[in-house]
Amino acid sequence: MRKISKNKIKKTITSMLELPKEIVFNLPLITVIGNEEINIENYKGIIEYNLERIRINTSCGIIKIEGKKLSLKQITAENICVNGSISKLEYIL
Repeated sequence: MRKISKNKIKKTITSMLELPKEIVFNLPLITVIGNEEINIENYKGIIEYNLERIRINTSCGIIKIEGKKLSLKQITAENICVNGSISKLEYIL
């Protein structure tokens, strides 16, 4: 008999019930608004923060944001909002 992984069962149930993957798997949900604002839900912490680069830790990698006059507009336990002139968004596994 074939062994089915827990992760595969979770993915199947999530798909069948149409549940949001970011909640079930604790994945980051990234919303980009133009080149001026980025909202990240389900983040773990801030690794680096200055006016030209912000690196944010998530459950599945690091999100690196580069630009000019970057600032943290809002920080809560679940959500972080970055403002400024964003020139680059990079996802590092």
